[in-house]
Amino acid sequence: MPKNRYYFSTRDLLLMAALAALGGVTSTYINMAGRVVQSFIGIPGGMQWAAGLHVLWLTLAVGLTGKQGTGTVTGIVKGFVELLTGNTHGLLVVLVDIIAGILVDVGFLPFRDKDRLPGYLLAGGLASFSNVIIFQLFAVLPADILSYGAMMLIGAIAGLSGIVFAGFLGHALTSTLRRAGVVKDRPAQPLHRRVYPAFLIGVALMATLLAIYLHGAVRGAAQIPIDGAVDAPYTYPQEHGDLPTITAGDATHYTGVLLRELIAQAQPQAEAELVLVQATDGYAFFISMDEVQTNANLLLASQGTGSKTSYDIVGAANTKAQVRGVSHLTVVGAATLEIGGALGKPAPFNPDDWQFEMDSITLDVGNGPQKLQGAPLSEVLKALEPAPEATTVVLFTPEEPITIPLDRALRDDETRIFTVIGTERVTFAVAQMDGTVIAPQVTRIEVNGR
Repeated sequence: MPKNRYYFSTRDLLLMAALAALGGVTSTYINMAGRVVQSFIGIPGGMQWAAGLHVLWLTLAVGLTGKQGTGTVTGIVKGFVELLTGNTHGLLVVLVDIIAGILVDVGFLPFRDKDRLPGYLLAGGLASFSNVIIFQLFAVLPADILSYGAMMLIGAIAGLSGIVFAGFLGHALTSTLRRAGVVKDRPAQPLHRRVYPAFLIGVALMATLLAIYLHGAVRGAAQIPIDGAVDAPYTYPQEHGDLPTITAGDATHYTGVLLRELIAQAQPQAEAELVLVQATDGYAFFISMDEVQTNANLLLASQGTGSKTSYDIVGAANTKAQVRGVSHLTVVGAATLEIGGALGKPAPFNPDDWQFEMDSITLDVGNGPQKLQGAPLSEVLKALEPAPEATTVVLFTPEEPITIPLDRALRDDETRIFTVIGTERVTFAVAQMDGTVIAPQVTRIEVNGR
């Protein structure tokens, strides 16, 4: 009778389960680290430098068991661990991990000895590159569908991340575990001296590709449509390109066209209250019409010449509204949300009053993922002074109202009122900063008592 009745031994299964659990749990924190970096650069696809860290656990599993198929099994388990621990991509993360696991096995397939460095490099690169493709097919990254060229460049960055982190680092960790005696399946193989410069070259190449992508991504459009709640929409500088430029600014001087002159040419309608400034990287923020009319430092400043010309908003009172790489200016009408009930100071929610307390995340509230700005619901409610007898907050929607205990709403700084600015009107959503949407469209908020 054969000594081993099953392909995977108990040791193999335990290793795969442990690595899948570690990978599933740490992926949440890897995503958080990636978002921190992306919040600084503000560019779609900026998180792909960390793609290889998600695949590392799969290459470790194959390297430590030495068996084909380990990557797929570990990927399946890792995907469900991520799903059950609250990954914001939902079931999509399971598909991503399964395909990554399959491609890890494909990468190791040509190598009989699963401990060979080239196997790690090929497996890590293929699996990490697949993340970009899957998200482009089934979602967006993170707010806009990337062009083919940008997708290939971001895919190359993700693939290099896999080579560096899941390949070089995975092979090094496996060898280190054997040398330390933690894993005793075979004698430890010394790391070749060339591995270290190769690792550094991989990191440098990944950083170079990311810099190339960022350089192109931050450049805005050469033509800026100005439309929305206006009677004469147009495209600048294709039209009205002869508007005079001025130099303005306090500490720093900028040269550009006054934003109020640009908006005036579009003939804004009487109910216009906000100007939404959108950038090529998906970022957006708004400026009140009052500031547009009164801020003499608020300019649309140009950068570059000819086909490489791009535009930035400078001089805004809120630094969040100083948008780089402007792609669109949209004038928006009335923008308030009624809040009433058991309140000492009932008043509508006006985004302009709360713009300095806002933070942006990517949310899907029914029109596809987009970057939205949200103010803390708790702070808004506190400013309206809930009555002592107040107990609940009711979010009225076009469907069923949603009720939240008032004490929980006042303690929770992660729940926010997000301003959703469309081409014709403003709507509001309530969601959490982790991406969980509570109410995609809120028409009124009421605080009720006992």
